[in-house]
Amino acid sequence: MHYCIIGNGVAGTEAALSIRSQDSSSAITIITQSAYHMYYRPRLIEYLAGDIKHENLYIYKPATYDEKHIEILFKTEVIDIDTKNKYITLHHGAKINYDKLCIATGATPSVPSIPGTTLQSVFSVRTIDDADAIINHINNTPYKKVAVVGGGLLGLETAYSLSRRGCSVTVIEFFDRLLPRQLDNDGATIVKKLLEQKGLQFVLGDSVTEILGDSSVQKIICKSGKQIEASTVIFSMGIKPEITLAKNAGLMVNRGIVINNFMQTSEPDIFAAGDPTEYNGICYGIWPAAREQGKLAGLNLAGVKQEYKGTLLSVLLKITGIDLYSAGDFNKEGTKSIVHKADSTYVKFLYNDAEPVAAIVIGDMNIIKLARNVMEKKAEIKELVTMFS
Repeated sequence: MHYCIIGNGVAGTEAALSIRSQDSSSAITIITQSAYHMYYRPRLIEYLAGDIKHENLYIYKPATYDEKHIEILFKTEVIDIDTKNKYITLHHGAKINYDKLCIATGATPSVPSIPGTTLQSVFSVRTIDDADAIINHINNTPYKKVAVVGGGLLGLETAYSLSRRGCSVTVIEFFDRLLPRQLDNDGATIVKKLLEQKGLQFVLGDSVTEILGDSSVQKIICKSGKQIEASTVIFSMGIKPEITLAKNAGLMVNRGIVINNFMQTSEPDIFAAGDPTEYNGICYGIWPAAREQGKLAGLNLAGVKQEYKGTLLSVLLKITGIDLYSAGDFNKEGTKSIVHKADSTYVKFLYNDAEPVAAIVIGDMNIIKLARNVMEKKAEIKELVTMFS
């Protein structure tokens, strides 16, 4: 048996380790365009801020892969999958046969099609190389005015990281509030105030239509007509599942690669996990989902039937120094609610008689821990209800 895995992010790596936990002898080959072993992508923000070193990003030591006899082909691109004859073609022409395949190709940053995005000082943050390029640019630019386009989780963390490096940072968000997917109006207002106290500036309800400059950025133009001076632009507008390879191979794709409860694609011997996938209409695009999917994909690849039932959508904001937790569906109707608001603390909890539905907690780590346990069903709803009754 030969297992092939395309991609060595958390999904691909966990898939390989799960396979090996069940199958001690079959060949496992990971093919990746990256030059690095799998690293903890959420910590890139801390790396960007200068809080940790390069080596602190890695979860597993390189020796782990050798010990478990997992072959990794670095700096290698898969350009084609032949589903009929069961082989993949690499960028240099070599072909590798597989018995079972896992596609864990990740995602790419979303960047709008506007003038100026190809200028030298326009970036996004997705990889170690991206972070290194931004750090090198900031360190060698005397004019440190940064515009971060996108007021979601990654955008705010990026903005705060760069402000700690001495940059003047303005965040531009299309919606009229920050973290539009995770917070309601009251919660977003509190977060904005706390971040302004930390030196960040915001332009809400606006978007970038053009970036001006010769070789590097000098100014950005917004849809409203507002002009913002900047030497650096960083786009943080979400990600797009990398589905090109799967689509060209004839697999069922929508926004992502469509998978069933056992991580299978429309081809029974081809599985998928992580950011490129779509499960029940959801493209998760978050680390916990990618890790969970990778582990389950590996077990199912190895013949151990394990059903995936979705991942709780939740975020925990860390780098900004603000304790923030958000999870669940705030649009669900017919729920009971708890709301508590103070100057720098905000709690909103939605529930019905039997199930937690959603939670927002800002400013109190003890309540965050309880709310998280309730949402993950490790604590009773009544514990949170009692706290605020």
